[in-house]
Amino acid sequence: MRSSQESPFVRMTPWQRLCVAGILSSFLLWIGFQQLIHPSSLTTMGWVFLALAGNIGLMLVPLVFYQPSYGWFHPLIFGIVFSLLNHLRRADTYIHGLQWHAGLPGWSPDSLTLLLVYELVLRAISLMSWYFGFFLSPPLRLPQLKFGQPRHLGSKVLLVVLFSFVVFAAYMQKRGGITSHILSWGRGRTTELAGEFYWQFVIQFGLLACLSWLILDRNSVLRPLFWGCTLMSVGFMFLSSGSRSSAIYFMILGLIAWLLRERKIQITKIIGITFLGLFLLGILGNFRDSTYDGEINWAALMGAAPNDAVDESALSSGLGEVTNRSSVFAGVFPILALVPNDVDFLYGSSYLAVLTLPVPRGLWPAKPSLIAGMVGETFFNVNVGMPPGSIGEAYWNFGLPGVLMVFFCFGAFCKGLATSFEQYAGEPAVIVLYAIALFLFPEPTGLSAIDLLLKEIPAFLFLWSTGAIAIAPPNRSP
Repeated sequence: MRSSQESPFVRMTPWQRLCVAGILSSFLLWIGFQQLIHPSSLTTMGWVFLALAGNIGLMLVPLVFYQPSYGWFHPLIFGIVFSLLNHLRRADTYIHGLQWHAGLPGWSPDSLTLLLVYELVLRAISLMSWYFGFFLSPPLRLPQLKFGQPRHLGSKVLLVVLFSFVVFAAYMQKRGGITSHILSWGRGRTTELAGEFYWQFVIQFGLLACLSWLILDRNSVLRPLFWGCTLMSVGFMFLSSGSRSSAIYFMILGLIAWLLRERKIQITKIIGITFLGLFLLGILGNFRDSTYDGEINWAALMGAAPNDAVDESALSSGLGEVTNRSSVFAGVFPILALVPNDVDFLYGSSYLAVLTLPVPRGLWPAKPSLIAGMVGETFFNVNVGMPPGSIGEAYWNFGLPGVLMVFFCFGAFCKGLATSFEQYAGEPAVIVLYAIALFLFPEPTGLSAIDLLLKEIPAFLFLWSTGAIAIAPPNRSP
């Protein structure tokens, strides 16, 4: 029997906390050592190390002042791990500086690296504001929930998956067939699929139903129907949107929810999902890139077959893209360089776009645009979404005050999220909803908020419709 004092967020042992702190510290020391043995002609590299050291020091705060109620999937701890992954993929930039950037082709390496320093300083400020929001914001009043054990869950999931298939088939017919639809990706998904998210929103219902089945029924992984429904739903989602994250996110969400339910860390599963995700990132990326030449390379999907050369190529492709998106193609650096002198502030329009998303652009042509598309068009002159990250979006909207305000509010949100999960941590339905919120909203961006709403709401509706969760009526005093 589990102790009543056990952390619902999957307890970290003192040894595990020491290991994470050691990884953070070792990473900083390794960057410093690499800078020494690979001296750069850039005059700003010393500032890069100091700014990174400030970030690492602030990231250690939840580990140093660890509370028994914390755990691996507590918002503070999970946020630190998420930040560490962002720093790891930038390691080469921290060692050699930012030599070139696609959105700032005329800038010198010293000037670009100075932007990297500025971004690291803003990250440190955002961490402090996040902590203040978490610890100083007032507690939230939570709704009373009641729970049940759904009956015939597999049949209900199958009905949802079949409904998603019908919608997917109708959507493909509207797009002129699956071949025509996939070829449109090569002309830019931002423009070609503009206004089509309503279809994709409904198609994902099957995927969320499978995620719920995974957690509500411990024996789901033993049922062939579960795996059949899952593979079909992943395929529908990727083919409808062209988004590789539709497949990868489901695997990670399932893993997080599974670990929360079992309340233990399983290293082999984490490593396996990581490598499989990077592999799929490369395979699906190669398939999608083939459409840029006006044809579909279906053979690219066969990279999943056991072939050492293909496996290595796919994995390298995935790793390379992850690295480039955080350095030479990162949207945050042009924002810091050109806002507000050359490009005006957005004054909250990218966040307003989250609220106006349900309104069709046909009814409101001038409604606020999503941030990724604006970054691509404004700073890279391409019709491709280029996410700027939480720092870039907050800064483009309101400058430094925007960074402080957005991250303070994010800290308050994380506090409410942690409090609500502590109250209902033993309920599988709450585990599903918490895992979605934790993973899909790891940083305060408009795109993350959209992901959260588009998956949290239908997941709750499915759980509610099956009887797994309901909002209890308020108690009335006589």
